[in-house]
Amino acid sequence: MLKIVKFFLKKYIFSPQREWLRFDSLYMIIGIIISVATLTVAISLFEGYEKVLKDTILGANSHIYIFRSTNDNISLENLEELKKELEGYDEVEVVSPLLTVQAMASNKKSVKGCMLRGIEWQQKIQPTKYWEFISAGTGKLENPNDIVLGYKMADLLQLKPGDELKMISPMNSEVTAFGLKPKQKTFKVVGLYKSGMYEYDSKFAFVNMETAMEYADIENEYNMVEVKLKNEYIEKADYLAYNWGNQFDFRYQMNSWIHFNGNLFSMLKLQKWVIFIILSFLVLVASFNVVSSTSTAIIEKRREVGILKAYGASNNLLKKIFLGRTMFLSTLAVITGQIVGMLLALGISKQNFFMLKGDVYFLEKLSVVFNPGSTGIIFIVANLIVFLASIIPLKSITKLAVTDIIRNS
Repeated sequence: MLKIVKFFLKKYIFSPQREWLRFDSLYMIIGIIISVATLTVAISLFEGYEKVLKDTILGANSHIYIFRSTNDNISLENLEELKKELEGYDEVEVVSPLLTVQAMASNKKSVKGCMLRGIEWQQKIQPTKYWEFISAGTGKLENPNDIVLGYKMADLLQLKPGDELKMISPMNSEVTAFGLKPKQKTFKVVGLYKSGMYEYDSKFAFVNMETAMEYADIENEYNMVEVKLKNEYIEKADYLAYNWGNQFDFRYQMNSWIHFNGNLFSMLKLQKWVIFIILSFLVLVASFNVVSSTSTAIIEKRREVGILKAYGASNNLLKKIFLGRTMFLSTLAVITGQIVGMLLALGISKQNFFMLKGDVYFLEKLSVVFNPGSTGIIFIVANLIVFLASIIPLKSITKLAVTDIIRNS
């Protein structure tokens, strides 16, 4: 039976009439290509956005944050205790303190709220990708008035490396005879920071730890401690944070990047599959052409069907012949649609005409990822829809009587 099906399929493909180039067949193929290409573009762009967002968040943030369980800052003694314990763990790559201060950056013409971050820049390994994100100038904070600005903040304030700006902190106001005077300090921009995430690039400013302490009027205290994990343990950050908190008798509050961003990525996964289901209906609509094309082929081949039935061909054999024809065309169309979709997605990711709104979507540039798993699912689902659509018109073969076919031929 299989040999017979292969024979008719080969005859269909290589026949001089090129039946598969008929209008109804081409209409079916084009419909499948367009629907599959649309689905491929949407999923690959969405997965690219998800991956870049995750990489950016992990690059600009440490994997675990440690705070005091009370409202107090982390003292130098607390830091030494944490370092002594955590740096001995195999999962930990680096432990580093962080001091953050809310401030307003001013260039005499405009003012922008920012987060001043005091870091120990001399460390060879940073808890974030600080050095990799320096896009202009230098990341070295050798002098007390050196500062690195997020490039978006620098654009808004019309600043570049070498320019000066003032940092104003109403939270640390000084009492004078004329009332409260906000604390001010003049800094020199030595570099620009570009993580690719709008939220960070428009708010982050980095200074050395000593300058941050002097600006915040504190000494040898920190807001938090950052922990960078080795790559193989990043996805286990939530478990490790809870386990370590237990080991320290919960004197410290430990939160992982999953704790802060888990809901965001769960929502993205849900949205991706919702988009997949919705756009799969495009393939379903395209499958209507499959029903029409198969029905037309059966009607036009009534005489051949009658002859084959007269020679003893069963209904199942005839159905497999027509099904093989349809599935050959659909498989070819699905593969072509996926290739076209990938090329379109690459083109969209490289263009600079349409950019995302960073303040809404976190990122500004579109990226693309071709996941073999998602590509396989699209291929299977598209062909399954076409297969189910093909079964509907094949039922008419059973109703064709040999005597009626031959008499009316």
